[in-house]
Amino acid sequence: MGIKKSHGFSTLLITVVISLIMALYVFSLLSVELFNSKKTQNVIISQELKSKSASGLQCAVDIILRSGQKPTSTSINYAPCVDAVITAIQIPATSTYKVTSTATAGDAESTMSQLFMSSSMNGVKSAFSSSGDIVFNVSQTIDPYEGVKAGTGYNCSAIRSGGKVIIENGGDIVVRHPHDQNGHQKKDADKQLINCNSSHLTVSPKSSADYLGDIEENITDLDLFYDNFGMKRDSWAEAKKLFDTVITGEKRVETIEINQVSTDVEFLYVPGCGGKIQTIIDANQKEIDKVKVTPDYKPALTKYIWIDGTCSLNGMTYKQTADDAAGITVVIKDGLVTNGGSPTSFHGNLFVFDYSMTDAQLLAAWQTATVDEKANVANYDLSQMPFYFRGTFQTRGAFNLDSPNRQCRVEGSFQPGYSKGKVDYEESPFGKTVMLEGSWHDF
Repeated sequence: MGIKKSHGFSTLLITVVISLIMALYVFSLLSVELFNSKKTQNVIISQELKSKSASGLQCAVDIILRSGQKPTSTSINYAPCVDAVITAIQIPATSTYKVTSTATAGDAESTMSQLFMSSSMNGVKSAFSSSGDIVFNVSQTIDPYEGVKAGTGYNCSAIRSGGKVIIENGGDIVVRHPHDQNGHQKKDADKQLINCNSSHLTVSPKSSADYLGDIEENITDLDLFYDNFGMKRDSWAEAKKLFDTVITGEKRVETIEINQVSTDVEFLYVPGCGGKIQTIIDANQKEIDKVKVTPDYKPALTKYIWIDGTCSLNGMTYKQTADDAAGITVVIKDGLVTNGGSPTSFHGNLFVFDYSMTDAQLLAAWQTATVDEKANVANYDLSQMPFYFRGTFQTRGAFNLDSPNRQCRVEGSFQPGYSKGKVDYEESPFGKTVMLEGSWHDF
């Protein structure tokens, strides 16, 4: 009897153990199946999020490239990118921008990013540039544009010329390290002095053979219009459409002697041109002053001015210092540009665009110059001189004289120096934003 009970208990125990093992096996199968199901579900969610993140990034890329603006521009609307949240930041102290697309579902998320950079390498490249000859009648000291940083210093650029750089009367050109508008040596974002590299700092040369990299002459295929506006000079009409305002001169006729024959020549002339520019500068300053009082105020600034016709800069007032936002770009197309001694400190980029003006029109335009502007020009070929500054200046603007095969002259102490930041081409309509190749990243 006891044996039967023992066998019955053993049978029962074995049955229970087998049942337990089977239950554990079944449970493990269910757990594996549940894990596989969850894993499959996670893979599907991950794929969906990656797809949405990629779709959102592609949407943002298309919007940015179509707009041509930098990704952080307030005028860019990422709302159409419904599959993901788009964020855009500027990488500090660079002209590079990071655009991130993030798709989420519960606690899961997928993030992809793309780097962009401003292609607006277009802009000021030197304190003074000319596609033709530049003539100074006395020694000059120039504060260069700091250019590209190379090593611990900068490859500064003082003068670029498609022709010759000529200094008369035994003078020379001395380039010093970049200075700000207050006369102090410039500092970088880390408050360190900006120094030109020794390869780009011409100090009291005896001849043009002694120029270093900061003074370049006889540059072949120099296209200043493209350098500044990202378009070939023959496409100037497209660039003109992007300017904030256009001032068109009135038609004027002057009688000049051509081959000893009196000839009437028609050209465009802007009366009170310097005063018109100064009015815009003053209006901009009022807008800038409003921002100082109300930081959220959005100033209405006229930063890009296109002028057709001869323009005397007399009427512009002297101001040695100016806010960074005060810089303007002024293009003067097919007109004589003069200044006859009034102290002008120009902040920004003055671009003389000698495109289709004939020798006769230039000679006729000289008939409009004042006595001060025409002083000491008797021995010059005025039909070949579209730019003439006379007097003492210490200007903080850049000068781009796009006048191939002609001579531009400065008489007196000019001392140009470009205060970098006065014209922010990343904020301009020129130079589109482009993707940085190979910068796509999937987090």
